[in-house]
Amino acid sequence: MSSRRRSKDSIRRKNRSSEAINKLSKIILSPDKNSHRIRDIAARDILRLSKRHGQSNESLSRILICKSCESVMRFGRDSRIRIRKHSVITTCLRCENKTRKPI
Repeated sequence: MSSRRRSKDSIRRKNRSSEAINKLSKIILSPDKNSHRIRDIAARDILRLSKRHGQSNESLSRILICKSCESVMRFGRDSRIRIRKHSVITTCLRCENKTRKPI
């Protein structure tokens, strides 16, 4: 296999993985169309795809995903948001994982 073909295959693979991540993030961002269980599965799959292919989730859905327990956080039900001096602290109430993001 020549190196040119290998590079085309890796480019195609990265494109397919980014398309898959975009489709899964649309599932996460539509809670009225999909159940919470399906959204949890989509979150788990996004994290697995991003680790395997080195792609990052650029969508707003990355805020909703707990990386520790690999589930979707529903604000007010199973997550808590606090605003401190210079950061936003999001706590997943399932696994008690805290993420801090600067404002």
